[in-house]
Amino acid sequence: MAAIRAFSEKHNNEFPTNFVIYRDGVGEAMQNQVLATEIPQFEAAINAMYNKASYKPEITVVVCNKRIS
Repeated sequence: MAAIRAFSEKHNNEFPTNFVIYRDGVGEAMQNQVLATEIPQFEAAINAMYNKASYKPEITVVVCNKRIS
């Protein structure tokens, strides 16, 4: 939420229209946790900031798997 506020302050009080969330170093076992826990947290924070806005932003999540040899 702090990042959204900082963006807004630098862009004439406008919120971003799109979010790209990059999540690196996710092990195979943690992939479900990211999908089930972190993504809803991102959505909740974004929805709280956009509760009075006339639009909801698009959210893209990129998850990069960790390779362990």
